[in-house]
Amino acid sequence: MSRDALWFSKVNSSPLAFAIKRYETWSSRFWIEGAVLVASKHLFIFFLITIISVFFLFYSVSKLISFNKFISNLVLVLFFIALFPIASLQSAGFIATIVNYIWPSTLFAYWLMIDNQRKSETVASYKVIISTFCLILSVFNEGLAIMLFLYLIIRLVIEKKEFLNIYRMICLLVSFLSILNVLFCPGNQKRGISEMTHWFPTFDHLSFWDKLLIQLDNIASNLIVNHNLMGIFLLLLLARAVQKRQSLSIILSGLAIMLSKISESLISKPLDTIVKHSSGKEFNYNITSMLLAPSLIFIIIILGLVVFIIILLYGKSSKSLIAITSLGTTFATGMSLSLSPTLLASEDRPPFVFIFCDNL
Repeated sequence: MSRDALWFSKVNSSPLAFAIKRYETWSSRFWIEGAVLVASKHLFIFFLITIISVFFLFYSVSKLISFNKFISNLVLVLFFIALFPIASLQSAGFIATIVNYIWPSTLFAYWLMIDNQRKSETVASYKVIISTFCLILSVFNEGLAIMLFLYLIIRLVIEKKEFLNIYRMICLLVSFLSILNVLFCPGNQKRGISEMTHWFPTFDHLSFWDKLLIQLDNIASNLIVNHNLMGIFLLLLLARAVQKRQSLSIILSGLAIMLSKISESLISKPLDTIVKHSSGKEFNYNITSMLLAPSLIFIIIILGLVVFIIILLYGKSSKSLIAITSLGTTFATGMSLSLSPTLLASEDRPPFVFIFCDNL
């Protein structure tokens, strides 16, 4: 019991009444707010649902990227547990973090697994119905609402005419309504005003370009400095290049790893300075110019190398397209957080959901 959960545990209200009030004054995460209240008051229920949720999350992920042998899937799941950046999501406390992020992610991952299975096998109707219901609940989390929208765009590009069916139209409707929920929820607007005063009072005076720069380096900091996920991903590309005996891919993967290490100090120092001063009434707008150089290094050189290496390894194929667009979707979702003064200043919200469309 810590932070938000301590406050939630003292609320004298029914979960439904509380969720309605929070929707009107604080957040578009309707059922999630009520679930945090229940979890904070009934720890046994919280732990039970969380254990089940984590199991299904890892099960869905392992099915989405399934190797030929069970032991390979087990190793994958263990890596997923070890690398998941849960520590950087805990500013609201452990219980609130789990309910706000892990529970919806599990629902989304399960829907994604069923959606993926529909391409290659006949899926029972009841599973499709259950997964669609899971999808509806999951997109009350704003990040997942954006992720769904971008995922459907990828599916439209890949499936083309096959995309036009009743099931996909239902998914599009869910996506459309979830985006409207985020944009027009009265609580989001009221919260934005109050949070801006606390976290980033000069947020409205920043240019759109400055906000993008700060968030881009937030993402780079999480992927390179805080959790080194980019380094691990580059090592996987290097291993794949060695396996395929492609000399150029091996050299470029090694170069990308070196550049990611070099860029650590370039990214972390100016970003820490911005985060430190963001809550001040007098904010030096020229400070964002310090982010331009590391941003260019990160986007043009490191991410450019990643895209080039993927093309070298898989050629101009659907696998390359899926890998690149999946990574692009993850970054686009993360960049959308630049519209939030709270998340822009807190620097602790990595893009925690990756789309796995196919087995590479």
